[in-house]
Amino acid sequence: MKVGLVYYGGQYNHLILKNLKYLGVDVEVVNINADLEYVKKFDCMVFSGGPYSVEEEIKKMGNSPLFVKDLSVPKLGICLGHQLLAYVLGGKVGKANMPEFGLARISVEDHDTILQGLKNEFNAWESHNDEVKEVPPGFSIIAHSESAKIEAMVNKDSSIFGVQFHPEVKHTENGIEIFKNYLAVCKK
Repeated sequence: MKVGLVYYGGQYNHLILKNLKYLGVDVEVVNINADLEYVKKFDCMVFSGGPYSVEEEIKKMGNSPLFVKDLSVPKLGICLGHQLLAYVLGGKVGKANMPEFGLARISVEDHDTILQGLKNEFNAWESHNDEVKEVPPGFSIIAHSESAKIEAMVNKDSSIFGVQFHPEVKHTENGIEIFKNYLAVCKK
């Protein structure tokens, strides 16, 4: 299995790479301007965090919208990646009513595939000014926090996931389990 990891200059990107390698995955960092044909070699994709505002700076994210729309492989979006997936697939993204920085308490609404085996509530690391305001058609909310109503989402096929928090950061309880659960989907 080969995983493509799209970097957007976020401060925790290297930790995503480290976690995936720790789990024994063949992972390759993908440039945002890579050709769509090039990224078709991956079995699944991870879209990382970063400093951009999706609505205002989508052009700075290169070919990423094509990767989201035109690749039929499992996808996981983290923070900015979560917002990108929502926006490109027809959801709404905007400024957070209460931006989150540091630890937040996540409440699981549905222990769907990527949240399987996690507690009903857990602490997670947050670092965002924007958030998903509405999930795309065919998606459901599987976790929320006091400040953000969409901390995690999944499509109806359980193949596209987004999390607003950072599972790659050690302060997120059982973050590695989220990666394990996602990789199990990739192997199907």
